[in-house]
Amino acid sequence: MSKLSKTKVQVLDQFEARTDEWSFGAFEKALEQAMGARYGNYQTAKSTIAEADHDGRWPNTVKRYVLSNYRAFGNSPAELVSIANRILAGLTEEEKSYWKPAANK
Repeated sequence: MSKLSKTKVQVLDQFEARTDEWSFGAFEKALEQAMGARYGNYQTAKSTIAEADHDGRWPNTVKRYVLSNYRAFGNSPAELVSIANRILAGLTEEEKSYWKPAANK
């Protein structure tokens, strides 16, 4: 059973339905708006993504959050390394080229 709050589920559902090219920052800002700055921050976003992945739900949101973060920084937050490794291993060559960190392009 998920430990995700109703607010987090609503944000995850919102992002799972999106078809634009959003990044991890947009997800973090949406959580902050929904939860308030005290609770909705990047730490909360990372734990929310990890829990969403654990639940096996919101696969597009998990993938896009992890990959956009990877592209921006060239690595993944420690909390998401195993998820990132699994996602990166499953990418096609075209996807790998697209998500390559900005410093490596």
